[in-house]
Amino acid sequence: MLLPKVSLKSAFIIALLFIFSCATNKQVIAVEAEVAIPPKIIFLNYVLVKNAQDEKSITLINQIKTEGKLKGKPENIVNTNPGDLEYILLDKDFNAIEKYALKNPLIKTVEFVNDFGNFEKRTLDLDRVEFTIRLQLHPEAKHMKIIELTNAIPKEHIITKID
Repeated sequence: MLLPKVSLKSAFIIALLFIFSCATNKQVIAVEAEVAIPPKIIFLNYVLVKNAQDEKSITLINQIKTEGKLKGKPENIVNTNPGDLEYILLDKDFNAIEKYALKNPLIKTVEFVNDFGNFEKRTLDLDRVEFTIRLQLHPEAKHMKIIELTNAIPKEHIITKID
């Protein structure tokens, strides 16, 4: 079998091309590995307090981030009422990324067995409640804004910086 004659210069160029080709592939693989950030879930824990004048305030208790993926998105309520909360995930420029609604956490419906052995439902109007917002953390998310829906203009309660 006859092999074509290859000059030393041609062999050198072929070797360089092979080396650069391998190096480029390694860089691409390294960049892809850096971009693959594992998904995260965020838990934002708040306390909602209503005073005697029926004014409400929301305070952040803490936020917890953990690696993981939610099985589904939070259920968004279809028919909102005054007192329900809307929470909006914002990017660094405070542009909305995702928006959800949450039934008024101060209104709780409980079921119990009465003295006659029958099930009964009662709606409680609480003055203080702790609640958690759990979301798949969007990579661009930097803030969470919570708004109370009212009959008039919605009331902005708190903007939480996501650490």
